[in-house]
Amino acid sequence: MGTITLVVVCFSLGMLARSQVTDVTTIVQWLNRFIIYLALPALILLNVPQLDISGRMLVPASFAWLWLLPGGLSAVWLARWKNWPREIEGALLLLVVMGNTSFVGLPLIQAFFDEAVLGYAIFYDQLGSFLILSTVGLLLVLMYSPHESAAQKPGPLQIFLSVLKFPPMIALLVALFLPIDAPAAQLEPVLTLLGMLLMPCALLVVGIQFRPRLLPEHRQPVVAGVFIKMFMGPAFALLFVTGVGSTDEVRAATVFQAAMPCMITPGLLAINAGIAPRLVAALLGYGSLFAFLSLPLVYLLLAWT
Repeated sequence: MGTITLVVVCFSLGMLARSQVTDVTTIVQWLNRFIIYLALPALILLNVPQLDISGRMLVPASFAWLWLLPGGLSAVWLARWKNWPREIEGALLLLVVMGNTSFVGLPLIQAFFDEAVLGYAIFYDQLGSFLILSTVGLLLVLMYSPHESAAQKPGPLQIFLSVLKFPPMIALLVALFLPIDAPAAQLEPVLTLLGMLLMPCALLVVGIQFRPRLLPEHRQPVVAGVFIKMFMGPAFALLFVTGVGSTDEVRAATVFQAAMPCMITPGLLAINAGIAPRLVAALLGYGSLFAFLSLPLVYLLLAWT
């Protein structure tokens, strides 16, 4: 309940700020910088060194990576079939392949299931969503950013170097080589505080960008994005865990995490890069609202099957 309250309050404050503050663009820019340069790297440094990779823990994370193929292909095929602009294709592709498995997924799994399920859910988030965001997500942002003309688009080497220089990626590379008792652990209070600020700051940005009334050209992409992420995602996850013969705990963690709405952080990166910012905000906003209905249904499905 606390997580849901925080989501509603921060999202609402963002919408209120849009109508009450004159220079919201500057606010969004500073919030984005704080998230990219401080909050997200802090969260990576705090969590990644604690991972203990073994056996069944890899099953949920494996599905997060496997979902890139059906989820991404569905978004690209639909965008090209409907002849949507390239920025809409990029926004859909970036958002439907990653779910909000940390700030919404983990607290909700903790509320619905026992601690055994939570452990598998953490691996889905850290080895799946987090690593995908820090690698594939950054690559997609660079590929679809409209800030440069086609002639100025970076080549593979430039994209690779840009990904390596991105603050969250630097933090990930450092964290992968840090032992659990590394100096970063001594900074745990600071890193924890910065990491905790990621969700409220991100929700403020989404609330500022969100418009309840959709542009006509955004209605179909929003419906498509929500359908791919929140219907196809858990359906594919259920088929996957059934096929590999997982335990009930692995099954619950994988399917429930796959049902999460679109992850906020890649949405912020897309907004910052100018990739269909109003569509991105609409996907994040309407996806989060729809989750109040869809996630209890997924929970009931898991209980019945």
